[in-house]
Amino acid sequence: MKLCFITKNRFYLDENTLISNGLLWYEEAGILGFKFEEIDKLILIGFKVDEKFDGYVYGKGTKDGIFIIGPKFREEKRYILDRLINIFLTLKEICKNRKILKDVDLVFAPFFEYVVFEFLLLKLICKKAKFVVYIIGDYPERNYKKKKNLVFKAFLILSQWLSIKLSSEAWFISEYLLRKYGDKKSLVIRSSSIKEENIRNTVKSLIPSFVLVFVGRIEQDKNPLLLPEIFKKIREKALNVKLKIVGDGPLKEKLIEKINQLNLEKEVEFCGWIKDRKKLFEILDESHILILPSIAGEGTPLVFFEAFSRGLPIISTNFPGAEEVVENEINGYLIDYSNDEEIVNQFVEKIEYLIKNPNFYEEISKNNIEKAKEWTMEKFLKIQRERILKLVYGG
Repeated sequence: MKLCFITKNRFYLDENTLISNGLLWYEEAGILGFKFEEIDKLILIGFKVDEKFDGYVYGKGTKDGIFIIGPKFREEKRYILDRLINIFLTLKEICKNRKILKDVDLVFAPFFEYVVFEFLLLKLICKKAKFVVYIIGDYPERNYKKKKNLVFKAFLILSQWLSIKLSSEAWFISEYLLRKYGDKKSLVIRSSSIKEENIRNTVKSLIPSFVLVFVGRIEQDKNPLLLPEIFKKIREKALNVKLKIVGDGPLKEKLIEKINQLNLEKEVEFCGWIKDRKKLFEILDESHILILPSIAGEGTPLVFFEAFSRGLPIISTNFPGAEEVVENEINGYLIDYSNDEEIVNQFVEKIEYLIKNPNFYEEISKNNIEKAKEWTMEKFLKIQRERILKLVYGG
């Protein structure tokens, strides 16, 4: 198998080592269900870094048939112009390395706005390759909510539509996204970030010091500035509650400022970006409820399954994709969209109910451990592998 994987990740590569600032997929020893040893050539299209950095380290390098194609990353301060420059530089690097690319079997890309340009060029270079685009979030809707620019939203919708049309198959992480954007070549192919070994065997119980946890990028999509409001109101009910925030992002300083303004800093712990998966599961084990006040635009957050695997109930806004995973009073609660005050009140009401009803809490914890068994990497990687083998080799 000769595989080309398109991403916005940054990579360092030498003879023996590959470092990525994001997981290649969610595997440590392979990608898309294939072990590194099964991949004759792995071409990663992203951004090159000259020095080793603090990222995910893989014990594979150029000697294992791994190539990095792409320029150095240009900081995208001007949202449109700098992205167009990065696209141009990436396409230039693809042209320079076309001999490496011409014999690939599969071109795979989670969708972002670069993909359509890269697909168009790679279609000319990779004559025998099959193409797969994976829609893992409502990218046009999410970016529109950030920029409130209808022209940009239309461009993203067109780019995503064309990427799907250029693909041999289009994968969607959720039924909602499939219904909204899919065509006759589209199908739901789930993903996961938990292994069977990550699933707890014991139901979670409440203890007097109750911990809420948020896991995700601290950016507008995740609506993190509601966290202090939710936490303040639940504290006002004289409940012994703490908050852990796992992640990093552009709104971190604003979030810290708001926490300080509300005098909550002693009860909030910032854990930062957690690279070590074992450490993430330790934090989840120390916590009792996952809260996620995201805006619309998510697909199906993989942190849901990480929470399930440790028996945590989930309280989340009811963005499309969430309802395919979370059932009210079975796995936790989904909060309907309203104004911010009403969303906060609903979160507080559900948190308080779970704290004051430990038997019900334990029932949900048990349900989530069972739910996690349906959403393991082993299960979905097998499906992904089988789809790719069928696509590339037929049968």
